[in-house]
Formats: sequence, structure tokens, C-alpha cells
Amino acid sequence: MIAVKIILIVAILGVMVLVLRSTSTRSRALTQLAALVFALFAILAILFPEATTRLANLIGIGRGADLLLYVVAVVVIFAIVRATLAHRRDQQRLAQLARRVALLEAPPPPDTPPV
Repeated sequence: MIAVKIILIVAILGVMVLVLRSTSTRSRALTQLAALVFALFAILAILFPEATTRLANLIGIGRGADLLLYVVAVVVIFAIVRATLAHRRDQQRLAQLARRVALLEAPPPPDTPPV
């Protein structure tokens, strides 16, 4: 069980590093690939539930349902961190845009001759 905890912690840290470094088109492709792999894993788990139990037993987890729970937890954390970073980036862009609009619409200072 300790090995599983280590693997889960490494997986979560890996997701965090991936998300923190993901700002390029390449990262969006990696995210899509990860989503595809996750979807395939989920479909296989639905079609062959005994396979998830065997896989879980191979890596030291008692039940396939627990393995699925751990995988879903990592995916949810990934999605939350990614959404948070996107929100922060959007807020920064909005602030820059608001500053530019304010400067463009600001009246000229009174001591400046009209153009």
C-alpha cells in the first residue's frame, strides 16, 4: 500500500508540473491525449470490470473500484488546477485590456494644447 501512495503522490506532482508549465499549443495537445487515454481506460473498465481489479492487484491496490477512485481524483485535481490557472490568466488579460481602454478614452490633460 505504501508503494501505491508514493505512485499517487508522484502522479499528482506530475500533473501539477504539467499544468503549471502548460501554456503552449503543445500542452493543449497533451491534455487532449491524456483525456483520450482516460476515456479509453474508463471504457475498458466499464466493459471489463474484472480487469480493473486485476490491474489494481498488480499495483498493490485491493479493489478495482479503489483504483478508479484514485484515477478520478488525479483527473479532478488536474482539471481544477488547469481551470484555476486559465481563470488567473484571463483575469490578467482583462485587467490589461481595461487599462488600455481607460488610457484610450481618458481626456487629455488640461495643460496640453488641443491637436
